[in-house]
Amino acid sequence: MAEENNNQTESDEVADVAVKESPADGAEETAAEGAETEELSLRDRVTKIARTHWKPLGIAGSVLVLLSLYCLTISGEPEKTPKEILAEALDILKSAKDNNTRIQAQKIAYDLKKQDYQDPDFPGALYFIFGIVAFENAEGLTGESQEHQYLIASRYLKEAERRAIDQEYRPQWSYALGTCSYLLGSMKSSRPLLEEAVETHPPGKLKASMLLTDIYLDHKADTVLKKAFELNTEALKLKDLDSLTRDRLYLQRAQIFLAQGKNEQAQQVLSKVKQKESVNQVTIVFQAQTLMAEEKYQEALSMLAPVKDNLGLERKFSRQASYLMGLCAESLNDTVAAIDLYEQTTHRYAGTHEGLAAYLHLAELLRKNGRTEEALIAYRAALRSIESPEEFRNRWIDLDRVRTYVLDAWNDWVDEKNIQNGVTYFNAAIQLSDYLPPLLSAVQAKELAANANRRWAEYLERVFDESTVSQQLSMQPELNERWKQSGKAYYELARLLTTSDRYGEILSISAEHFHKSQDFETALKVITRFINTNPSKKMPQALVRRGEVLLELDQLDEAIDHFERVINGYPTDVASFEAKYLMGIAYLEKDDLDQAASIWKEILESSNLTPKAKQWQDSLFSLGKLNFHRGKIAESQKEEGKKEPQTDQKRKEAANIVFHEEATKRLREYVDRYPESDKVYEARFLLARSLQNLADQPFQEMKYAKTDNARQELKKKQFEYLDLAIQQLKKLNRDLRKLESEDRLDSLGKRLLKSTCFGTAHLLYLTEKYEEAIKSYHDAVNRYPQSTEVLIAYMKMSGCYESLGKKNEAKSMLEQAKIILKQMPDKVFESRATNLGREEWNRWLDWSRELRNSDNRPNQIETGAGV
Repeated sequence: MAEENNNQTESDEVADVAVKESPADGAEETAAEGAETEELSLRDRVTKIARTHWKPLGIAGSVLVLLSLYCLTISGEPEKTPKEILAEALDILKSAKDNNTRIQAQKIAYDLKKQDYQDPDFPGALYFIFGIVAFENAEGLTGESQEHQYLIASRYLKEAERRAIDQEYRPQWSYALGTCSYLLGSMKSSRPLLEEAVETHPPGKLKASMLLTDIYLDHKADTVLKKAFELNTEALKLKDLDSLTRDRLYLQRAQIFLAQGKNEQAQQVLSKVKQKESVNQVTIVFQAQTLMAEEKYQEALSMLAPVKDNLGLERKFSRQASYLMGLCAESLNDTVAAIDLYEQTTHRYAGTHEGLAAYLHLAELLRKNGRTEEALIAYRAALRSIESPEEFRNRWIDLDRVRTYVLDAWNDWVDEKNIQNGVTYFNAAIQLSDYLPPLLSAVQAKELAANANRRWAEYLERVFDESTVSQQLSMQPELNERWKQSGKAYYELARLLTTSDRYGEILSISAEHFHKSQDFETALKVITRFINTNPSKKMPQALVRRGEVLLELDQLDEAIDHFERVINGYPTDVASFEAKYLMGIAYLEKDDLDQAASIWKEILESSNLTPKAKQWQDSLFSLGKLNFHRGKIAESQKEEGKKEPQTDQKRKEAANIVFHEEATKRLREYVDRYPESDKVYEARFLLARSLQNLADQPFQEMKYAKTDNARQELKKKQFEYLDLAIQQLKKLNRDLRKLESEDRLDSLGKRLLKSTCFGTAHLLYLTEKYEEAIKSYHDAVNRYPQSTEVLIAYMKMSGCYESLGKKNEAKSMLEQAKIILKQMPDKVFESRATNLGREEWNRWLDWSRELRNSDNRPNQIETGAGV
């Protein structure tokens, strides 16, 4: 059965599709052309005769004109008006018994349409004629041709109603359009039209009654079944019923009794049917359903098999048998047979009640067997047949059950428990969501699509967090794309909710997901739109999020304005602390280090925030890191200002120490409080570096110590700092090696691991633990053989052996360094890993070798200071 498109525009252009040009028009045109040609060929002769005999011809012509006028006045008929021509066409259509006569009425109507005529008393007349002709033509066709003609008739008849139907012709119109609507599957619109036709159009009363009875049977309500029984009783009272029609009416009556549970009466009626094959089909289908109720599915299957392929008087029994056999096979857990039977039902009986129900069962079985794409096709076919939930009727399945079927599928496809070997079904859930209207509202369908997109992104994010770094590198683009698609889905949902209280909430979610996808430009537009809704509760959080996006886009001043607006306007809101922390980041990006440090220190000293708060934790780390770098800046300034007055040098040196002390304090607190933080590795490394920088102060003071005791105390203090730094680096090294073994070390972690390997060895060298330092250096050079740090390591190992009195080994280390330098590829020196070229390294190693052989070596402490 064809599916009617109720959304198609009804217009003259559409209606003209079925109206053909009359062949008579062409004939008349040809005749006119012939006449013109003949006239032109006689022109010369007529002119010659007129010139020679003009007086007699003039007198004769005048007489002829007078005679013609006289004849017209006494015997000529006046030309018919368009209204009279239309009436003639309607009379022809009313009395038409064959197709040729109907075409004659159609031709007249078409000629009137070309004149743009519209009758004031019956404006829809021309389209009424076109529609009735198409309807009568369809009655004599079969298959797709018939359905197409019914569709054309339906469009003309609807256009006729739009323009206005004369009450005299309304009965025929309601019968024709009601029949078309029913046969095209639009049950809701066909019912009132057929009910009207039964009362007003006697020629179509029988057929309209039978169609109405089928509609009523689908409802199964007692009051409606009573109406069906009354129609059937009245139809059976009609005289001159042929045998085939009477059998059909008896079969309908039996079905009414069966629907009412009156099985004995049904059997009595069936005994009156002359076509016994159809009686057997009704009986078999009914008995099979009884067996199915008793869970005797195999017996029911055997009973239904002959009916399924026997297309007798009523094909409905064949399609019912086909569908019921699918149910039996499914109940017997014979999935292969059930799928085959449901597919046969959908192919043979698409558009029927059985076809729709079979599609739903088929889709569910295919889904459960992992045949996702085929299941989606089946769901789509089933859902497309539901034009309007209000008019949906199906004798096998109600609308709530349909919703249950599709929502079960959606939930199944978004359930992460069903994911195996990384194969997900979120995309199927999103596609299914697109098919749901009008079964569900557009808002409900869009929300399901958005929800599926969000779940997909959340799932990938969890997988991403649990993956190795190598895997994460390849996954990042997909993860970003999924968050972006989720942002789009929620934005589309928001567009449907512009007048709803949920509009702002959905916009906020969309902006957040665009932010997660790193699509900051779009995130800025969406969060701005959300802020423009003036949300009463979420304004501070929205301003913070917009400021954060502006920060990502390097619009620092505007970001700071947003953060200040939150801090000043919503001082008691939790969002103000997030704003304050991010404002510190913004000032750091602006190189205003003092302002950034002041902001983070204020957060740490606030009585409104505890160390459990994320902003407190982040501020502690950021302040520690900032002070470390400020210490390094002060140190470089101290080196640059060595020629400045001594008071200025001491001031800068004191500032350097203060920064490193502050960094050490903050970073030690961080690693102690938050050992599981993802920033703890960087914090521990910076802590070790800060301790090492603090060790430089007593080392420098040793140069000016006047006694051995003073030098020993300073050295002890230096070694204490260095030992603390070594402890931090060793722990960090162990943690990072473990992450490396699990391939969970990111690029920063890899750099930190390399620094801990060489750094630990260097600190052991400075603390004069030479044996341990040599071992640590060997470990480092074996891990990173293609690194210029290896050359320094060999030089330091040479120094270790020298300090241990092993001069040969000391020389050997320098020789090995020369060999390694020669074997290193050029790309090592082309990179920015070192400021020295190959030749510079070569000269440095030569100088170190000469120095080893010289008696004028600096003392050990000074050598240590060089590190």
